Amino acid sequence: MSFAQRLRRIVEYRAVLWTLVKRDLRIRYARSVLGYLWTLIDPLAMTLVYWFVFGVIYGIGTGASAERRSDGIPFVVFLVAGVLVWNWFNNSVNETARALYSERLLVRSTNLPRELWVIRVVLSKGIEHLLSLPILVLFVAFFAARHDIVLNWKLVYWIPALVLELVLCIGVGLVMAPVTALVDDFVRIVRIVLRIGFYLTPIVYSLNYLRTRGQQPHEHALLVIARMLEFNPLSAINDMYRQGMLVRATPEYRIWLIGTVISFGWLFFGMWVFARLEKPILKEI
Repeated sequence: MSFAQRLRRIVEYRAVLWTLVKRDLRIRYARSVLGYLWTLIDPLAMTLVYWFVFGVIYGIGTGASAERRSDGIPFVVFLVAGVLVWNWFNNSVNETARALYSERLLVRSTNLPRELWVIRVVLSKGIEHLLSLPILVLFVAFFAARHDIVLNWKLVYWIPALVLELVLCIGVGLVMAPVTALVDDFVRIVRIVLRIGFYLTPIVYSLNYLRTRGQQPHEHALLVIARMLEFNPLSAINDMYRQGMLVRATPEYRIWLIGTVISFGWLFFGMWVFARLEKPILKEI
């Protein structure tokens, strides 16, 4: 079956996909007392912990270098934007890694496009991401009221950022799901890579800060690291999220282009991997 045929089948079953997404969300909150509030509590707690460690203990959010470290945005706002982006990606990868095996009875017994079982995880996590955005909005509103942030029209870049992260998460998920269904140890490898990946994503620091530090004598390694991190598609997505708050006039379109190419590259690669491994998966699960 060609790529176009697979895509057409997914579109044809979009109503079923939406039903699966609603089922996931319903199950997630069915027995929870706080329900939707967990969508806010989890990223808020994570943000406050990182803000306390890096902003208070290490003083990243204060002092003369604070503006360079967080591109002129109050550090906690810079941090919460990055954490929310990371949470969607991290949760999607972790959940899609088990998407096929956890639903193996339905995967084997139904004639649905099996990509749906991956895509529904990414979409449900994406909806949770949207529901967590009020945290960012409240922080932005608070600092804008204090005139610590000057908002601009580039807040609209949140929309392409959402689309790009959706594409990236689906692409990575389409690789994770079949591989982990065949190789159990891969789940553990993914968890380790994600822990490392958090610090290799501009969440608690900015690429501009690394570049500036890299210009100093004996710190050229930071410049090399910054160049390497430009190929992390989450760098582009984070930059899009922060554009509406930055004093920097020109967006980093080159990084955005790199992030877009890599994200769509993951999507096509994921579709190819999934198609190649679909039959072995059905035998294994």
